[in-house]
Amino acid sequence: MKRSPSRQVLKVAVVATVYFAAARLGLSLAVVHSNVTAVWPPTGIAIAALLIWGRGVWPGILIGALAANLLTQITFRSAIGIGIGNTLEALAVLFLLTRSKRWNGQLDSGVNVFWFAFCAAVVGPLVSATVGTLSLVLGGSVSGNDFAAIWFTWWMGDGFGALLFGPLLLAWANKGEFDRREQVDALLLLSLLVAVSLMIFGGWFPGSVKTYPLAYLCLPLLLWSALKFDQRVVTTSIVLMTGIAIWGTRNGYGSFVQPNPNVSLLLLLSFLGTGTLMTLVLSAVINERRRIESEKHQLGNQLELHRRRVQDIVDHVPGVVWEAWGQPDQANQRIDFVSSHVEQMLGYSQDEWLSTPNFWLSIVHPDDRERAAKEAGAIYASGKGGSSRFRWLHKDGREIWVEAQSIVVSDQTGPIGMRGVTMDITAAVSAEVERAELLKRESEARGRAEEASRLKDEFLATVSHELRTPLNAVVGWSRLLRSGQLDQDGAVHAVEVIERNAEAQKQIIEDLLDVSRIITGKLRVDTQPVDLLLVIHDAIDAIRPAVEAKEIQVRTRFDSPDLVVKGDVDRLQQVFWNLLSNAVKFTPSQGTIEVLLIRSEANAEIRIEDSGPGIPEDFIPRIFDRFSQADGSSTRKHGGLGLGLAIVRHLVELHGGTVYASNGPSGRGAVLTVRLPAIESVSENVLATAFSQPNH
Repeated sequence: MKRSPSRQVLKVAVVATVYFAAARLGLSLAVVHSNVTAVWPPTGIAIAALLIWGRGVWPGILIGALAANLLTQITFRSAIGIGIGNTLEALAVLFLLTRSKRWNGQLDSGVNVFWFAFCAAVVGPLVSATVGTLSLVLGGSVSGNDFAAIWFTWWMGDGFGALLFGPLLLAWANKGEFDRREQVDALLLLSLLVAVSLMIFGGWFPGSVKTYPLAYLCLPLLLWSALKFDQRVVTTSIVLMTGIAIWGTRNGYGSFVQPNPNVSLLLLLSFLGTGTLMTLVLSAVINERRRIESEKHQLGNQLELHRRRVQDIVDHVPGVVWEAWGQPDQANQRIDFVSSHVEQMLGYSQDEWLSTPNFWLSIVHPDDRERAAKEAGAIYASGKGGSSRFRWLHKDGREIWVEAQSIVVSDQTGPIGMRGVTMDITAAVSAEVERAELLKRESEARGRAEEASRLKDEFLATVSHELRTPLNAVVGWSRLLRSGQLDQDGAVHAVEVIERNAEAQKQIIEDLLDVSRIITGKLRVDTQPVDLLLVIHDAIDAIRPAVEAKEIQVRTRFDSPDLVVKGDVDRLQQVFWNLLSNAVKFTPSQGTIEVLLIRSEANAEIRIEDSGPGIPEDFIPRIFDRFSQADGSSTRKHGGLGLGLAIVRHLVELHGGTVYASNGPSGRGAVLTVRLPAIESVSENVLATAFSQPNH
C-alpha cells in the first residue's frame, strides 16, 4: 500500500514542530553551554516518532534540530553537525531495536524495556553526544578543554530524555479504553502524585527548609501506577512528576539542589531515570503476567470445552468406546481406555478392564472366542480397520451380541494398537421375549453398576495411589523371584520387601475399615480396667523393627507406672501404635523418640515426643482430620492416607479422653499428648481379670 505524499509531509511537519518546541524548552534549561542541556526531551520524541511512523519521518528530526540550534549563538556548520548527530542518534536506536527478534514496538515485557533503555538511553546518545560536541569544538564554540564535561552532560541529557519521554508517546500510540472506575482511580493517582511532587520539589513542604531529602516519597505512587494501571497512566505519571521536579529544582527546591545548577539537574535526572526504569520494568512484568494469565485462562477454558465436548460425545455413545495397544489376539494386549458405558453394558467395572490384559477376549462366549480373536487379528494386521460380530458374556452370565467397529493405529514400524466402539446389537438379533427379559436384567444390572461405580469412585479417589505403591513393589519383586535372577540374599530381601509392602497394604485397608465404621457409627469399644504401662510396652514392641531399621533411640519415662484406665485393650494399643508409627515416620535416622506416662490431676497423660522437623503451625488445627496431610502433593516424601491420627482421635474420644498436637519448645519435634480418665480405685479381682487377658 503506497503512502500518501501529503500525509507523509504532514507527519514530517508535525515531527519537526514538536521536536523544535521540545528543543527550545530543553535549551532554556542549558547551563554549561547554550546548546548543551541536561534536559533534552527531543531524543525521546524522535525515537518514538520513528518507531510509530517509520524511518520516513527522519527529515522532521533534522529540520527541528537545525531550526532550534540556529536560534543560538553558534555557526551554521555547527548547527548542521548537531542536527545530523541528533538524526543519526534516532536512526541508530531504531536500527538496534528493530534488529532484535523479540522487539515488537511496545514496552510490554521486561526484556523489551531493558533493551529499549540500553539502545535509547545508553548507545544512541553516544552518537549524538560525540557528533554534537565535536561540531561545537570544530566550530569554535567550545574549547577542547571543556569537551569531557559537555560530552557527559549531552550524553546524560539525551539518555534520560529518551527514557523519560519516549515511553510516553509509545504508550499512548497504542489504542485502548479506560472504564469509568479506571478513570477515577487514574485521576486520584495523578492528583496525589502532583500534590506529593509539589511538596517535595515545588516548595510546598511546610517550613523554611525546602531541600529535605524526601524524593523517595514519590516511589510508592509510581509503584501503585505500575501495579494498577497500564503504561499510559504509568508514563503519564512519570512525565508529570518529571516536569514538576525539573521546575522545582531549577527554582531551588527539592533534595537535589546543588551550587551548580547543571549538577542539580544531572542528579535529579539520575534519580528520575532510575525510578522510571524500575517503574517501567515492573509495569511491563505485571502487564505481561496479566496477559499470560489471561491467555492461560482462555486456553484452559478452550481445553476444558474440548474435553467436555469429547467426554459428552463418549458418554452418550450407546456403546463401549475403547483403546488398546498390542495385538488383540495375544494375551498381553493392554487396554488403556474404556468408556463408562461398559459398566452399563456388561456389568464389569472400568478398573477390571484396565487392569486385566486382553480382558475383552476373556469374556467372549466360548463358541465365538476363537473366531473373534482371528477376526480382530486380521483387522489389526490389515492396518486399515473393520468390524466384527460376536457374543460377550455379561457379568451375570447373559449373552450379549455386539458389533465392534475399529480402526488401526500405526507408526513407522507398522500397527501398534486399535481404537473403536463396540455396540450392543442384541435387540437386532434376539426375539421380542428375549429382549424384554434382557431389559429387565439390564435395569437391575444398571442399578448395581451405578452403586458399584459410586463406591468405586469414592474408593479410588482416596486410596488408588497408596494402594498402588505397595502393590507395585509386591508385583515387581514377585516377578524377580519367579525369574530366578536373585541369589539367596536377594531372595530373602525380596521376601522382606513383599512382606513389608503387604503389611503396609493391610494397614491401609484396616484404616479404611475403621474409618468406615466411624462414619457409620458402628465402631464400638469393649471397656475394662487396663494397665496403661503394658499397653504402651506392647505398642513399642510392635514398632521396634521400624525403630531399629532407622537406628532411632526410644526413651521411656514412666512417672506413674501403676496408672489404670477403663478402656478397650486392643483399641488403646491401636492408638499408641498409630502415634508411635507416626513418630517413627517423621523422625530422621539416628533420632530419638521419648514416651512419657504421668498423672495429670484425675487423668493419665501419655506424651510422645520425637526429634523430627515438627508440625507446620497452620496444619496443627487440621492434623486429626480424615485424609489430612501437611504435604498433600503426589510427590510427597512420606506416604499414608492421613487416616491414622483421625482414628486415634475418635478412639480416644470413645474412651472419654482427649488428644492434641503441638511442637517442642524450639519449634522442632512433634509432641502428641493423650489424656484418658484414670481409675481412682478398682477391685483386685477386676484388675487380675483384666491383666490376665491373652493380649497381655
